Parts: sequence; structure tokens; C-alpha cells
Amino acid sequence: MLGTLLKPDYEKLIRDKDWKALRSEFAQLDPPDLAEILEEFPLHDSAVVFRILPRDSAAVIFEYLALDLQTKLVQSLADEQLVNLLNGMAPDDRTRLFEELPPEVTRRALASLSPEELRVARQLLGYPENSAGRSMTPKYIAVRPTMTVAEALDHIRRHGADRETLNVVYVTDEKGRLIKDLRLSALVLADPTVSIADLDDRQPVSILATADQAEVVAAFEKYDRVALPVTDTRGGMLGIITFDD
Repeated sequence: MLGTLLKPDYEKLIRDKDWKALRSEFAQLDPPDLAEILEEFPLHDSAVVFRILPRDSAAVIFEYLALDLQTKLVQSLADEQLVNLLNGMAPDDRTRLFEELPPEVTRRALASLSPEELRVARQLLGYPENSAGRSMTPKYIAVRPTMTVAEALDHIRRHGADRETLNVVYVTDEKGRLIKDLRLSALVLADPTVSIADLDDRQPVSILATADQAEVVAAFEKYDRVALPVTDTRGGMLGIITFDD
């Protein structure tokens, strides 16, 4: 609805090549609203918009678009724009996009990623289709059992900005094995001097990376969690799946 109403005004700015005015207009919109507008645009105009959007904004807005439009845009963008877009996406959203792209476009997309993002993408794509490993994101917050509550909260403040969720904090040992999880509220209310190892919040629940979607859904329904840790067969933590995913 919003896209239909505003489409003529924005298309005129594109025709006039008034990029400054267009950026100003788009800066006033929330990402879901701008994504709705782009859904109404011809593909060429949508690609033009992504060329003028700030890098961080483009990645956020892209994640709100329908998968078929994401696929078409990836094929139409220049390499530099593709790099900025894909490197800014959440790993799990990027994996779902890769699954829909033609093989030659996927190869081009993977080649555009930074070394770290490429490592993550290959890791996610290596799991069976419809498995927990395919849906997880490796962006979560983990603390060590030897930390105090104060040290853990400081760690969260320093490293939590780009994590998928901060509602749950995971406790892992020095080898990355999952020990337990803690609700953020339990940390905030705890004595700052207490050790993380001494905090008991709830029974830890995890799911194997090879588990299928039915198992994941059943675990969410049984344990009423907002996020589930994904582990390998040795208990090593690989990532998380959030309830909205």
C-alpha cells in the first residue's frame, strides 16, 4: 500500500536523477517501509536505489525484500555493490539467499565475500538442506565460566552490537563446548562479584547441527525458548537458531 502511494514521487526523482533528494527521502523511512516501496519498483529502479543507499542501510533493507527480488537484484548489481550488500547481511539470511540463486550467481556471490564471511558461508552451506546447521547464525554472545558477572556484562557491552539476540547468553569452555545458557535478566540481577560458573538459571537445551526442521520446531515448542544453541556431536557450539528464524 505504501509503495503504491509513494511510487510516482520516487520514480520522478529517479528519472530526474535527483539523487540528493532521493537519499533525503529514503533516510526518513524505516527499512521495512522502504523495502515495501522497492517491491513496487521495476527491477532497474530498485537496482538504482541500492547504488545510492548507504552501505549499512542497503544491507538492512535488503533482508526485508522477498527472496525472488533479492535474487534478481544480486544478479543485476555490480561486483562492488554486491560485496557491500552480502558482507552486511546476517549469515543465516545470506544462506537462504544462496540456496535460491543459480549456481553461477552463487559462485560470483561467494567470490565477493570477505575471507571471514566466506568461511562462515561455506560452513553454513556445508550442512544438509533443511537442517539446523543451514538455518543457524554464528553471531551469538558467549562468556567463560571463570568470568565474574561484572566481567561478563562488560564483555556483552563490548561485543554484543551485531549479535542476533542478547536475550540469551551462552557459557562455553576454552574449547568452545557449551556448558549452559543464561537469560540476560539473570545476569543483570545477579551480584556483580559472583562467578558465572556459580550462576544456575535453567537446564541447558541444545540441538545438533544435523537435526532437521521438525526436530528444531519440536524443541522450540517443548522448551519455550527464544533461541536454541546449535552444537556438533562433541558439544562444541556452532551457532544459534532464533524463534523468528
